Amino acid sequence: MVCILFSCGQSKRGSDIKMIMTEWQGKEITIPDILVYKILGRDTLCSDLWNKPFRIFTYIDSVGCTGCRFRLSEWKMLVDSCRQQSLDVSFIFVVHSSNFKHFTIDVKNHHFDEPIVYDYKNQFHRLNRFPPEPYRTFLLDNQNRVQIIGNPVETPQLWELYKAVITQSQ
Repeated sequence: MVCILFSCGQSKRGSDIKMIMTEWQGKEITIPDILVYKILGRDTLCSDLWNKPFRIFTYIDSVGCTGCRFRLSEWKMLVDSCRQQSLDVSFIFVVHSSNFKHFTIDVKNHHFDEPIVYDYKNQFHRLNRFPPEPYRTFLLDNQNRVQIIGNPVETPQLWELYKAVITQSQ
């Protein structure tokens, strides 16, 4: 099941969204062989992120202000909410930035202490050819297949759908 929410009255945009949904429904996200994980700018190991039954995967590239587009505070609240509700889901944040130094400062300033994949060589995008913004956040199943497309930080109704799919499997 792939779902994305958008506003009415945008038929061209609606057809584009339909194409993205059709193309990405059930598509498997390819994972590069070598990943660099960091927490607050420090290297760490996080291979267990890929072992959960569901993963919320988001890819942020270097277009514009990476830290601003990432919405670190909102993601932190969402992660905390999942932990409080004991949802069996991991969060996989992948960032490709033209200025990782500046991005790391943003991460530290927001006290965002979740693991982030620093994709220095833009391997994720090369392997997967992600759709345009804002369709780069996915709920993945245990085989990294796309179940839902859309950013739950931006749309509360979409977050409710994410939770429903995750809790149904538990």
